[in-house]
Amino acid sequence: MCNKKSNKKKAENWLAIIAILLIIVAWFVGGQLENADILSSIQTKMPEIAKLKEVEESTYQIYNSNEEQLGYLTVEAAMGYGGPLKMAVAVDQNGKIFDLAVINSKETPSYLKKVLDAKFLDRLIGKSSQDEYSLGNGVDGISSATYSSRAIVQATIKGNRFIAAKMLGLDVPKEASPSLKFGTPEIILLLLFAVGYFAHKSTFKYTKIARWGTMLVGLFVLGFFYNKPFTLSMINQLFLGYFPPLYSQLYWYLLLGGIFLVLTVENKNPYCSWFCPFGAAQECMALVGGAKPRSTGKFKDVLKWTLRTITFLAIIAALLLRNPGVTSYEVFGTLFKLTGSGLQFAILGIVLVASLFIKRPWCTYLCPLGPVADYFTYLRKLIFNKWKKQKVNE
Repeated sequence: MCNKKSNKKKAENWLAIIAILLIIVAWFVGGQLENADILSSIQTKMPEIAKLKEVEESTYQIYNSNEEQLGYLTVEAAMGYGGPLKMAVAVDQNGKIFDLAVINSKETPSYLKKVLDAKFLDRLIGKSSQDEYSLGNGVDGISSATYSSRAIVQATIKGNRFIAAKMLGLDVPKEASPSLKFGTPEIILLLLFAVGYFAHKSTFKYTKIARWGTMLVGLFVLGFFYNKPFTLSMINQLFLGYFPPLYSQLYWYLLLGGIFLVLTVENKNPYCSWFCPFGAAQECMALVGGAKPRSTGKFKDVLKWTLRTITFLAIIAALLLRNPGVTSYEVFGTLFKLTGSGLQFAILGIVLVASLFIKRPWCTYLCPLGPVADYFTYLRKLIFNKWKKQKVNE
């Protein structure tokens, strides 16, 4: 029995090392694949442009089929929800935008599709380098796709003003320094962390009441109202090094920082247990149907390692494709904003029905964040044990 446990532990150690090595390899390979030529993408999405003549890196003189110069085009990027979003910005000789295209994006495909299907780019056509505008100020955003909309606007403004100043010699407005956005979502998130941290202790008398309180706040406020869940795409962003601007996405840093801080200090996942919106939705369904935890018996290890394998492959694919959200199969947005593919709506329906009979079926059998937290906890244990042995030897 001891030998069996020892062999199992050694196997897990080797699998952990192999996983790290494969993630590193995927990161480098994905970087090479991303450096593909963008010219074909520009000409496919902007058929009016027949010829591009590079004048400096990522900036071109553009001509139509009659060899008449249309103006200039440049490629600029701004940080979206999943990472850098690159725009091709075509500007005429007067400094006005006459064509736009998203040529590279790290956004969740369904959200970006929603923006493009709404003809959002048309709202920016005709804007001048002299115009003062931003998302919500002269340009209406797309509901539930704010980050993607904002990135498109920011990249477009940067491209427009770069061409106007550098290529056309026009004066452009000075860019205002962004201010840190600390508002209601950030305050609520910090309060949820605080309640979860103190209420989970054995000395606290009202743990059940506090937990249901945080879950309902998570469900209705973080879920339905703000749609700000913790997803696998956020983990992929960390691996890819796509760190969003602190001033506009403080919530992102507070959520990830809070989760990993509590995991490190307490070895507990406060988000999933206390205020995950989708976890709360499943528990509400469980109250209606009287669901109970179900034992998987001899299939426990099979199901556990199947989920870990799926999660690992999703991370590897995201690194290779250089897109944090492209392999995300989670159904949070499908429930809270009714956005997603047909497959995601089907999965959501199955999970909600199953939640009537099985307690938290998504969290137990399908959620990719469980294996991520388990892996972090495993690494934490290895490091802690090594440090402990070193202290004893000293």
